[in-house]
Amino acid sequence: MATKHSHGPNFGRHVDTCPRCIELANGAAPVDAYNRRDDQPKTTAHTCGGPIFGKKTPGCPRCDELIAGAEPVRWVGQEMRRGVTGGYPTDREINAHFAPGSPHHRGACGPVCTFGES
Repeated sequence: MATKHSHGPNFGRHVDTCPRCIELANGAAPVDAYNRRDDQPKTTAHTCGGPIFGKKTPGCPRCDELIAGAEPVRWVGQEMRRGVTGGYPTDREINAHFAPGSPHHRGACGPVCTFGES
């Protein structure tokens, strides 16, 4: 698994003291945020095309595993919203920043909002 950034989101700008930015500058491959993490075991493939509206198909190997109580796959995008933020602001921080009377509404974050940058 790749080293984590030591800073918050910065819209692709390089930070000289960040270990992950140094790796990327030296040619490391970026992480594909839309794929499952490699440190988790692969699951059996669906032969039914996947559960539609949560309905599992008996006889499909993966559906049979899920019916028997197997853990469903968790995708990286879903993990970000469930507390494993990977350096991104949490929902609570986002809501607090953009709430009425907040620093954003008072203009304290400047002419261009830089919330989430470090």
